[in-house]
Amino acid sequence: MAQLYETVPPARQWRLAVLARTPAQLARAFAAFVGQFANRSEFDALAREVSHLYDIEGSSRFRRQLDRRLSDRYHQPVAWDVTPDSRDQ
Repeated sequence: MAQLYETVPPARQWRLAVLARTPAQLARAFAAFVGQFANRSEFDALAREVSHLYDIEGSSRFRRQLDRRLSDRYHQPVAWDVTPDSRDQ
């Protein structure tokens, strides 16, 4: 039998997570799983998508908290401003 979260599309799961968690809480969870992504650009893309789900203030707090937590773990900050051209290089 499928778990409830398995029946909800990922985009909806992220919208629910944003409603249920503060930006700091979600940033902490993201930072904990940065090493689980084989391709760092996929992690950054997901972080950008989730950041856009918050309002302007929440998005700013999520970005600051995530970059700070990544720095604490000796990782580079998220590439927040990516143009389509720079992703192709």
